[in-house]
Amino acid sequence: MNINSDNVRLNNDLSVNSDDLEDFQNKINVHFADQCLLIQALTHGSLFSGDSEKLATFKKANKLEDTDYEKLEFLGDSVLGLIVAEYAYYDKEIKDYTKKTGKSIEGVCTDLKKTLVSNESLKSIANKLDLDNYVLCGPHVNIDGKLPDIIESLIGSIYLGSLGYCQARKFVYTFFELEKALNKIPHLNPKGKIKEFFDKQESDFEYRVLSEQGMAHDKCFIVGLFVDGELILEGYGKKIKDAEKDAAEKYLQS
Repeated sequence: MNINSDNVRLNNDLSVNSDDLEDFQNKINVHFADQCLLIQALTHGSLFSGDSEKLATFKKANKLEDTDYEKLEFLGDSVLGLIVAEYAYYDKEIKDYTKKTGKSIEGVCTDLKKTLVSNESLKSIANKLDLDNYVLCGPHVNIDGKLPDIIESLIGSIYLGSLGYCQARKFVYTFFELEKALNKIPHLNPKGKIKEFFDKQESDFEYRVLSEQGMAHDKCFIVGLFVDGELILEGYGKKIKDAEKDAAEKYLQS
């Protein structure tokens, strides 16, 4: 079938190949009783875009309620927030951090979540899982900027379709670097750090929108970080400011 995926095949009836789904479940160490939620989490809105008949057949063959990951992403973001809040509640190091910095537990938990759900963090997890090889999307579609969203949709699907909250928490504890997140909190403002750095270097820098991809309701912006007129690297995001932040984060990690 004409889909942009290296590892996931569609059968003639447009159902997703069960062996490929099993391969991904082994990779994440989560096995779904209801695999339609996993399929939904891995499906990008570009799949069969413009072909309503095939899209309807795909939806019916895989028993999907929705034809893309977006609702599961919203749910997964909330589930991830609860897991992080629970982790912060019990972790002694975080309690010590609040005393040292004078921040409230709510403030630290918010910063902790921002760190864990940053594009840098989520893309790192996506790379560990080779997620881009399993996303179902249309041909010639660059889904790199969407991988962080799909990680959150995966958490939502695990919460609904596997063993509930406990399994979702196990997934987060396995693949998210919770114990390292505190050390990353001071770097929550990468654009500010970049400005401070280049001001000291007396270098000119700017962000430029290089291109935008996707439908109007599902944009992905590609922004370039230019230093003294030279393109250094690119960032991706659903909003321009998110793409700028992604570019800044990448530069700080380089």
